[in-house]
Amino acid sequence: MSQQTADPELYAEIQDFYARHMHLIDAGQVDAWVETFTEDATISNNVNPHPAHGREQIVGVIRRAQQQLDADGIRHRHWMGMLVVEPTADGTVHARSYAMLLAVRLGEAPVLDRSTRCHDELVRVDGDWQIRSRRVHHDGRP
Repeated sequence: MSQQTADPELYAEIQDFYARHMHLIDAGQVDAWVETFTEDATISNNVNPHPAHGREQIVGVIRRAQQQLDADGIRHRHWMGMLVVEPTADGTVHARSYAMLLAVRLGEAPVLDRSTRCHDELVRVDGDWQIRSRRVHHDGRP
């Protein structure tokens, strides 16, 4: 485990970034959400062997997923916690967290859709944080 920890101001900045990032996707604001990634960002996970590279591919994957959720009458709510923020000498930040997705249907109790571990690499672009790389590990899956 890294012994270098984030100062409280950086930690709060990254935590705020994630809150805004997840609120955007949960509100269906895909265009604004994808702007929180670098142009050349990559998202990968242990369930899908094909990572998405670049904003265009990322937004395509998300739009297809949201269309399916809409057809099923489901809204997702993301909760991220247990955040570890590890700054590096070059200004990059490595962030690790647990993320849970709740599936919400009108008139029904929310259901835990999935539990994951998220590993992000964040960089500053024009003064704002953006995700350059996201690796997601779905718990209970190889």
